[in-house]
Amino acid sequence: MALFAMFFGCRESSGQVNCVTTSHDKELAVKIMRDLKEGASAGLQAGDLMVLAAKSLLGTPYVAGTLEEDPNEENLRIYLTKTDCILFVETCLGLVRTVLESDDKEPSFESFSANIAKMRYRKEAPYSYSDRIHYTTEWIRRQDGDLIDLTLKLGGKEYAHPIHFMSRHPKSYKQLQDADNIPRAALDLKRIEEIENELNKVPMTYIPKNKIPTAVEGIKSGDIICFVSTVDGLDIAHVAIALVENGRVGFIHASQKEEKVVIDGKTIEDYVVPRSNLSGIKVVRPLR
Repeated sequence: MALFAMFFGCRESSGQVNCVTTSHDKELAVKIMRDLKEGASAGLQAGDLMVLAAKSLLGTPYVAGTLEEDPNEENLRIYLTKTDCILFVETCLGLVRTVLESDDKEPSFESFSANIAKMRYRKEAPYSYSDRIHYTTEWIRRQDGDLIDLTLKLGGKEYAHPIHFMSRHPKSYKQLQDADNIPRAALDLKRIEEIENELNKVPMTYIPKNKIPTAVEGIKSGDIICFVSTVDGLDIAHVAIALVENGRVGFIHASQKEEKVVIDGKTIEDYVVPRSNLSGIKVVRPLR
């Protein structure tokens, strides 16, 4: 089936905003939320619903850069038929949160879109590039009360690893690469550097590789696993959703290598320990 991008009106608390999506993505979101609603009615909690949402998206193609389709205009873009690692986790969390907030009502795509917007941006539309939350560390911190960071509780510690990758590598980003010539790009770059400085006022935390065998004992299905980067200035290299089955602590993720959403064949420990670009993990649990 050919997919054609369309604009759908997505409701937010203050009014109407434009949401770039497709009819297929919208239909799929509604279908998954109906299934999640049945699960919630049967007593499934947030973690179980996260896994149910993740399994509903198995096989979804991995496509990088979907939020950068039009670097000249920042819009709320929502796709369930193509994804990358963070958008996969964000989508699952948005679907679950919308269902749990719906009470007796049918969860709507508009409510789902509003939840995605709240997670992805610091302010309401219209958006600029620097309004988008780019670092997973900030994404987690801004959801305090809806997510709980279990990293320290599971044996983690502070990580002396300042965040500054974007401001020091602007040429790597379409919206920032002409900051020397374009005022809008220069303003975005300045704002992103300010955000990095704010993030660095609170130390990062992580569970080192040698602590993972003990830490996984406290991980539950549906927890968000953040794979911590060793790259200078970068906080998180990859994210996934934990899947605990028969004592095995594995994960579901949008895999660039497999080019789709998969249940990985490795455990979390086996995935992290051999990789020189990873120093450990963070564990974050959805509360709703």
